[in-house]
Amino acid sequence: MLLVTAIVGAALAGVAGAAPPVTLTLAASAPIVTYGSPVTLSGVLSTQKANQAIAIQATECGSTKTAKAATLKTVANGAFTGPVTPTIGASYQATFKTAKSPALALTVRPLLELTKVATGSYTAKATAGKALTGKFVLFQRYKKLTKRWVQVKRLALGAAVPGTTKPAMVSSVAFKAKLPRGTRVRLAISAVQAGPCYVAATSKTLRA
Repeated sequence: MLLVTAIVGAALAGVAGAAPPVTLTLAASAPIVTYGSPVTLSGVLSTQKANQAIAIQATECGSTKTAKAATLKTVANGAFTGPVTPTIGASYQATFKTAKSPALALTVRPLLELTKVATGSYTAKATAGKALTGKFVLFQRYKKLTKRWVQVKRLALGAAVPGTTKPAMVSSVAFKAKLPRGTRVRLAISAVQAGPCYVAATSKTLRA
């Protein structure tokens, strides 16, 4: 009886003394980001140790390969934070040795820019990590009566040129549209046109 008691006691002591598994969390300051803009990732390492290197791994849309997007260091309570700048929709994961956080999906909008060149003349630009040549954007005006954006023109984006930083590609089209002076206008692209690795987007508004 004493032997059994001793064995059970030793087993319980072993369980009580076992270290809990190391875990990681991961969150983003925003689930959707415009191309070229950073998003802040943050999380906590359960050991709460400082100065631990947390690798942020990314698997981009359309790929099965994982690549390191950043390395972040923990502070005194095990927390870590830092920016990443997605160029395409991707799944992110924090890793520390064999511990991994749950996967975190971030989606990316193309950067749409509408420029008024002269009265009735405009340029539409769409910047993304790949060319959007042949995709359609909508030139819209704001209708005060119904408080809705309505389509004025459907525009096919032209040939793309490299942006200022890789892998940016800028697709553009010049066009003309007659509207009452002062009308609020903008560009929009649907998820169908932006997809599959980008989501719907709108540009900043300006006055015709």
